[in-house]
Amino acid sequence: MNTVATSDTKETRVTFSFPVTKANGLSTTSGLELPKHTQSVRGLQLTSNYPDKLYYRGSQRIEIGGEELFPEGFDSKILMSSLSVAPRERFFELGDVLPGDLSIKVRFQDKDHSKAVFGDGYTVTLIILIEEKR
Repeated sequence: MNTVATSDTKETRVTFSFPVTKANGLSTTSGLELPKHTQSVRGLQLTSNYPDKLYYRGSQRIEIGGEELFPEGFDSKILMSSLSVAPRERFFELGDVLPGDLSIKVRFQDKDHSKAVFGDGYTVTLIILIEEKR
């Protein structure tokens, strides 16, 4: 993703994390908001303290500013990136999504998978790349 910040905007990464504590359960986030000076949403990335669990077990629906960006059941693995990828290129590019009402809603679904035992659960982190007014 090649972006050039102008003198009146800057690129910022905003991070939100939530625990997945129930196997085969649905987790819904609430009360998450982008900073009030957000001009656009440029990309996002998912990561976890147990990446194998997120990769094999996770799917979600993500809505930003009242707009559904990823539908129910969208595989987490598509929004993840390996450590061998340069940090700047780890984001799933969205172009320039308007932030709407600044709200972020995530419905995360955990499903059993033979390659990743649930154990004590895991934490999912959503990193959002935004363009923000200085």
